[in-house]
Amino acid sequence: MGPELLTALIAPIIGGIISFGIWQSKRNSIQIHDSLQSLHSCVHEVDKKVDTMQVDLAKNYTTKDELRNHIEKEDDWHDKFSEDLSEMKDMQWKIRLDQLEIKSRMDEE
Repeated sequence: MGPELLTALIAPIIGGIISFGIWQSKRNSIQIHDSLQSLHSCVHEVDKKVDTMQVDLAKNYTTKDELRNHIEKEDDWHDKFSEDLSEMKDMQWKIRLDQLEIKSRMDEE
């Protein structure tokens, strides 16, 4: 068997394998994209239903006073959370400054 005959047999096989690999990759990519698109649609649909349900529950099963009290409690919680967060940030800066001061003292010694 000559090298020309061997090349004539192997080249189409290798070309077919490469083509099949490319085709399989593209097909997998399309399937993954379609699956992610479907998942996105489902999540978006659930999000809409949850929003609708929250509004309907608030509208149909609570009084205005209950809603007002709930909103006031939420506002209070957010205010307290903001204060706590600010306090933590201040404490973090104080700790950093204290560490820098300790480090500078150690460097001086």
